[in-house]
Order: sequence, then C-alpha cells, then structure tokens
Amino acid sequence: MRCVREIALRPGVNVVWAREPEGDSGSGLASAGHGVGKTSFCLLLRYVLGDDASAISALRVKAAANFPKGGVAAQVHIEGVSWLVFRPFGASSPSWAKVGNQLDELLAEPRTTAFQDYLEALQSTFIGRLPTQTLPGTNQPLEWRHLLAWCIREQRTRFDGFFHWREGDGLGFRRSRVDPPLFVSAVLGILNVEVVRLLQEAEQLDEELSKVKSQIPILEKVSAMELTRLEQRIRTKVGARKELPIFESIVEDSLASQVTEFLHRAELMEREVEAKALAAEQAMEPDVALLNELRSTHAQGVLEAQLSKALYEQRAKDVERLKGEIDALIRLKGHCAHGRVDFDICSYVLDRRSTVSMAGRMDAKDALASLPVRLAAFNQATEEEKAAKARLDAQVARVKELRAGVARLRMRVATSQIGRDALAADWREFQAQYKLREEGKGSEELTSARTQESRFTEQMNGKRAALAARRLQTSERVEQIKSITSVVAAALLGEEGYGRFVHDSDLRPFEFAVEGEAYHVLEVLLGDLSCLLDATTSVESHHPGFLVHDCPREADMSALLYRNFLSTAYEADWQLSSSVGVPFQYIVTTTSPPPPELSKAPFLVLELQPGRDDALLFKRKLGVSSLGLAVSDGGKAV
Repeated sequence: MRCVREIALRPGVNVVWAREPEGDSGSGLASAGHGVGKTSFCLLLRYVLGDDASAISALRVKAAANFPKGGVAAQVHIEGVSWLVFRPFGASSPSWAKVGNQLDELLAEPRTTAFQDYLEALQSTFIGRLPTQTLPGTNQPLEWRHLLAWCIREQRTRFDGFFHWREGDGLGFRRSRVDPPLFVSAVLGILNVEVVRLLQEAEQLDEELSKVKSQIPILEKVSAMELTRLEQRIRTKVGARKELPIFESIVEDSLASQVTEFLHRAELMEREVEAKALAAEQAMEPDVALLNELRSTHAQGVLEAQLSKALYEQRAKDVERLKGEIDALIRLKGHCAHGRVDFDICSYVLDRRSTVSMAGRMDAKDALASLPVRLAAFNQATEEEKAAKARLDAQVARVKELRAGVARLRMRVATSQIGRDALAADWREFQAQYKLREEGKGSEELTSARTQESRFTEQMNGKRAALAARRLQTSERVEQIKSITSVVAAALLGEEGYGRFVHDSDLRPFEFAVEGEAYHVLEVLLGDLSCLLDATTSVESHHPGFLVHDCPREADMSALLYRNFLSTAYEADWQLSSSVGVPFQYIVTTTSPPPPELSKAPFLVLELQPGRDDALLFKRKLGVSSLGLAVSDGGKAV
C-alpha cells in the first residue's frame, strides 16, 4: 500500500498552515487558502479517534472515489501504550487496530481486527477515571465521543460558545444546555461527588414537586366541579330552584330545608306504601287458599281421568293403583298449610269425599263387563278434569295479579329508599366538601397533594441550601483553574485583571471583562488553552492534554489577538518542555501566517497551498461531479 502523505505530529504546538499566495498571483479559490485540506485534516483526526459523524462520512465518500482501497492510519498514544490504527475510506472495509510502534506492523498480514479494543481503551482511560460515569439528573452514561467533541471543535461552530462543540450532528446529550457544563466540570475535577449526589436528589425532588404542582390546579378544579355537580344533582332531586340559597335563611326557604323536607316526605310515603303492601298480602290469603284447593281438585281430576282410561282399556293393575291414589287424596289427615285449616274441616276435601265419580263407583269387574258404561265414565272424568283445569287457570291468573300488585308496592318502597339514601349521601358529601372549601382546604386528594407540595418544597429548599453551601466553599481546585486562567488571559491581552474563570456558569465559564465579538471568540480559546495547560500541572484534571482548533482566526478575530493567542501557545510549549518532551499536544490549522517562531519546523508540521496538487492534503483534488460541476476538497490518505 502506497503512502500518499505522512504527517509527523509532535508533543507541543503543531501548525498546519494553508499558505495564501503572495501578491495577486492567484484568483478565486486559489487565492483564498481554502479547499486545500485543513478541515479534512481535522475530520480525519476525529475519524482515527473513533468519530463517525456525517461530515466524516461525506469526506470518506469523496476520498474513496479517488482512493478505493485507501484510508487513514495513525499512531495514537494512550497512557503510555502505543496503538496503531487504520480506518478505511470505503464503507465496506473494516477498521484495524493493534498495540505496536511501526505502522508497517498494522498493514502486514494477517491484519488485526482489535479496533473495538482500541475504542474501549479510549473510553476506559479518559472516561473511566472521571468522578462520575453518568450525568446527574438523567443518569446518561458519559462517552469518549463527548470528550472528543470538546477536544476537536468543529470549525462550523465559529467558536461562538464555550460549550458549542458540534454543529448539525449534535453532542448526544439529552439536555443540551445543562449537560455540557456538568461534563466539563467532571473532566476538570471540580464536580464534587457530594454535589453530584445533591444534584441528583434535587433533580428527583424537583421532578416530584413539579408533578404535584401540576396536579393541584386540576384537583382544585375537579373539587370545585364536583361540588357544583353535587349541588345541581341535589337541587334536581328535590326540585329546588337555582337561586334558592343553600343553607337556611331567616327570610326565605333554603336548599337544606327542602332536602330535610324531601327526606321526611319520602320516609312517610314508604311507611304508607309498606302498610298497603301488608294489607294486600292479608287480603290475598283466601284467594291463595282457594288456589291450592283448586290445584288439589285438578290433581284428583287428572287421576280420575287416568282411572277411567285404565278401566276403558281394561288395565286392571293400573285401575287398582289409581283408585288407591284417589282414596289417599280423599282421606288426607292433618293440617292444610295452604288453606290454613285441618283437612277434616276443609270444604274442598269434604266435598270430594261426598262426591264419588262414576269411575269410582265402578269396580273392575263391572267395568270389564260393560263397554258403554266404561266409555261414559271416561268421558265424564275427562270433562271434570277440563273444568277443574279451567277453574285452576283462572285462579292462578287472579293470584298472580294480586301478587304483582303487592310486588309493585314493594318496588315503590325499595326505589324510594334507594333514592332517599342516595340523596342523604349526596347531601352529607356536599356539606363536607362545602365546609372544606370554606376552610380553604379541599378533597382528600387535594389536601394530600398540598401536603406533599409543602414537604417537597421544604426538602428542595434544604437541598438548594446544601448546594449553595458547597458552592460557596471555593475549593483549592477551582482556585488553581482561576489562577492559570488569569495568567493565560494576561498573556493574550498583554494586561492583567481582565480574564476570569466562573466555574458555575453554564454559558461563559471563561470570560473577559471587555465586550466585543472578537473577545467572545477569544474567551472560547482562553478556556480551551487554560484547560489544556491546567492538565499538564494538575493531578485533579482528567483532560487528555490534547486539543485541535480548526482556523479560529476565521471566527471574527482580529489579527493582533490571533497572533497573541498563537504566541501564548508557543510560550507554553517553550516553558513546559523538558527532556521528556512537552506534556500537551495542540494542533491548529490556519490560513493567516503564524508568528515567525511557529512558521518553521518543528512547529510547522504541514504546509498546504492552493493552486498546486502536490501542495494539497491528498496531493490531488477530491471531486464528485454533479451537472458538470466539480466539488473538491483536501484530506489525508495512506
């Protein structure tokens, strides 16, 4: 595999300069210092460090069109371990990684596939040592990509805010304003574990408090609506007009008095109707007794008809059996429960005993001897059974009607009792709720919600006080960052007292006491450079000591401030260098000429220039043709 371009990055300051042509020798893009590969270089740095954002994917498509089997390779040092990494341009090819010192080892066969181990090394080394592995409030896991976004800012953000690291792709934080400051505090070592715990508890309490607060207006409305519904229902039941006052008045009637009167009238009516039902039951007793007598008459008639038929058909055994059943019916002894008299004085039984049917007068021998007599007996028994059935049906209908009348009376009483009980219950509930409203309380649910609100509010105030106390205790760690920020700010502006670190700000944690768009951009650079240099001297910092800026001058910064910034980075490189090297790595791309000391080796690691293919990052233009137009860009390839 042929190497198109090799770039040796060093510890300390590294400058990638897109030199603009001198004088008027160029025109168009060739004179602007753009399209040579500065941003592509930064995207490829992100790519080898595990980023797969959409901007990187777009660059890979263009690079793969020119280098189908190409990719970018890098040697990445993680906590003293040298990792060799290769990431392809093509979408279908795998990424490779292994521990080693020579890139040739990575490209040799057999190729390793331990890229996931490399990503896990980045995660465990730079995220695993943070004081918290999740964000307070959401418990969202922290990831290496969050830290990488800060270390390599996207040029499209134009350095417009310290916590604005990506444009378009986003950072993956659930709370775009709250989470980045918390994350930076964790990386800088100023996110106290106790503060994290208090924040998590405060977040939970705030969520519960918000939920209860949102319920109270609803419960208040429901309570008022329920009281109104109860009043309307009671007025409808008792027939009270709408303007009638609720409680008793000296000069006029009231809803309360009408409810009392309605309940009293209903109770009186129930007593009257119950008395009518009892009287109707007593008056019905003779008809019930007659009904039972008629049932016995019909039963005997059925037996006598069956006896006549047995005689007519000459079934001697059935004749004897049926005559025995009839005799048993006639000779009943004891008390008749239906007629409430003894059988010896029951008019029906006495009548039956004195009336002997034709079939009963015939013995079996006579019946067998005379066919006409048997036929006559059968016909007589059949007619008598029919007559008994007709009398029985008529009495059944009469008793049924009488019982239905009693049932209607009972139903009227029961219905009245249900309505009276419901009205009494509604009135009691209405009085209770009305009293609570007058006392400024409410339903049980509303009272419970207000109690919870008071309890949560008290607890929340306690958490806020504890957090305030913690934040007022300015730690030695915060003072360290304030001190180094002051030094860097003085170097940038040439005067002391203008720059400061505001550790609890979620917008401008690093700021100057002067206004202007250029100073807002410089505040971002101040913060990045201060955190980078702090990482070299503080054991509490978890910053990786690695920082990339892509053309910060293009974000509305004056040439003087820009030169001061680069000179400050150079000065830090010089002062912190030792026999083992510089303890940080800062990479910056620029179209503006860097200060003289940075415009040469070893600080100038790559010089690009428009108008010449060999001075482009890929040593050729990368283009995707569309409608006859060619869009080109630079990049880095192996």
